[in-house]
Amino acid sequence: MAQILFVDPDLAALHSHISQAKSLGHEPIGATSGMRAIEELSRNPEVALIVSELDLPDGTLEQLFQSIRQSPYYDRVPFLALSGHVESTRMLRMIATGIEYAAKKPMTEDNLRFLVGRALKAHSDRFVNAEDLVPRMAG
Repeated sequence: MAQILFVDPDLAALHSHISQAKSLGHEPIGATSGMRAIEELSRNPEVALIVSELDLPDGTLEQLFQSIRQSPYYDRVPFLALSGHVESTRMLRMIATGIEYAAKKPMTEDNLRFLVGRALKAHSDRFVNAEDLVPRMAG
């Protein structure tokens, strides 16, 4: 399955998401702030999805998103924003900056399964395997 980075300053919510992801067969990683999320990304280059709380203690989700998108390695990793209270104008602003998915907390395991599956499938459908583009040598 996939390596997923969860970012949430609420330890109870973070542990809940990690537990749900493990039960779905994924390899979850947790971070309690945007800075810790960036540190985890540097240690875990195989992250296939980032799921983050909207309100982070050391900056906004938008700042974390922009910081990660500046990295050529993570510029295409899907991003799912979570919040217990989402304002429609802020949600529109997030979508305008390129955040692909948003959902309301708390997340059930079924919701997480659906959103993670959808994000990972959409991400894999967008890219062609580079080996398929290289002509094979006869021999």
